[in-house]
Amino acid sequence: MRMRWLALAAIGLVVSAVPMERDSTRAEAAASDMTFGAPVQVSADDTQSAAEPSIRTALDGTIYIVAPTGLGNGARDGTESEGGDVIWRSEDDGKTWQFLGSLDENVGGGDADIAPDAEGILWGSGLTLANTTASISTNKGDSFNVNPVGTLSTVVDRQWIETYKAEPFAFMTTGEIGTRAILLSRLERLPGDIPAVSDTIRIQHEQGYQWPGEIAVDESNDFVYVAYNTPGGDNANSDDIMVARTDLNLGGLAQFKVTTTVGDSFDSFVGVDVDRAGNVYAVWTERRKTNDGGKKKGITGSFIAVSKDSGETWSQPIRLNIRPRSTAFPWVVAGDEGRVAVAYYGTRRAGPSPEDVAVEGRRVPKWRVFVSYSLDATKGANFTEMPAMGLKDYLHAGNVCTSGTGCAAGTRDLLDFFQLDLTPCGKIVITYTYNARDVVNAAGERTSNLPELVYYVDQKSGPSFYKQPLNPEAC
Repeated sequence: MRMRWLALAAIGLVVSAVPMERDSTRAEAAASDMTFGAPVQVSADDTQSAAEPSIRTALDGTIYIVAPTGLGNGARDGTESEGGDVIWRSEDDGKTWQFLGSLDENVGGGDADIAPDAEGILWGSGLTLANTTASISTNKGDSFNVNPVGTLSTVVDRQWIETYKAEPFAFMTTGEIGTRAILLSRLERLPGDIPAVSDTIRIQHEQGYQWPGEIAVDESNDFVYVAYNTPGGDNANSDDIMVARTDLNLGGLAQFKVTTTVGDSFDSFVGVDVDRAGNVYAVWTERRKTNDGGKKKGITGSFIAVSKDSGETWSQPIRLNIRPRSTAFPWVVAGDEGRVAVAYYGTRRAGPSPEDVAVEGRRVPKWRVFVSYSLDATKGANFTEMPAMGLKDYLHAGNVCTSGTGCAAGTRDLLDFFQLDLTPCGKIVITYTYNARDVVNAAGERTSNLPELVYYVDQKSGPSFYKQPLNPEAC
């Protein structure tokens, strides 16, 4: 569930000095020994319909996927959960998946997120719109202890959750609709394994946020990072990409500007992660209406920037996509120093927006999962891009709409993101929304709108993103 906001009253920011011009260096496509396996269907059938799935791996190798099914009972007709945020678990490297039901007693359903700590304790969250749920599982997701009040506010939007080592606390970000601020909360694990808010700070910008901030915790320097984009102010086609930083006790808040975009960062989250050396990575999407003075159709690109000083200054952004000329929903994960991977949806069809790539009379554009990765990203634009799906596989046909209730039927079924993570062995795992069963005509119009399913794909060979496994027994 997403909402886009306009301006917010000005407040003071600590802004890093970064070049305003884009780096003209682009990531180079290269031959790669990385391969991915065949896609695996996670949803057992249409009764487990869900979208925008999140994926996390625990230190013992268990993989978890969570996804929202919609607010309220029966939000998606026939779903086993009857609404709520649902969870699947795999204990055989993603070959098979067990449906565990709701992680928040069907209270949520607007959004879902999950994070295991170093001991395998699961912290989950869901969106009710009135609030966010917070939940803890000590038995690998078989059951959860749920607190329906996970945020000290009401009427909120998209939440994210993250753990810190094996400590009995976690962090959650939430968009506060009334103030257009991002709430960063510290959740404590109370007796009885009940999560509860102990402290909250507000992260604000003079323009407000366009999308509530994604979160990452730096366990080497004990920092918490929150990333977001602004609505653009007077120039709707230019936004600020922002990263806020605080400590584990939510003190010393500072905000840094990664860049001001050349194109509109539109309805897309800014992703953030930290490698094991403390380097910070931010990713986002920009749609540019025209190229070469308006002579060519615009493109929608996925970009990355890196900070080697805890977010204070940032490299010039690098555009990652080469083969897909339109992309959507980039997500980033980092391993050892400089080892980083970004996944995004992509299609070869160019357009000024993912919402405008279908052209009547031409073949319907098809979307696939792509991965762009580097083993020394702190040194520049040395990324390799490749598809994570076979040539005959695709997940969606036609336009990808990100404009909420203004979207044509079936064009927003992917919702607003998908995720990748790393196993303890350093291999990539990805979950995504599968919507390829719909029939789409040459104009991009859908003549059917079947339930969306959750899928999984993983890296089978190629480089590891950890020089040594975090847990050799899981490999």
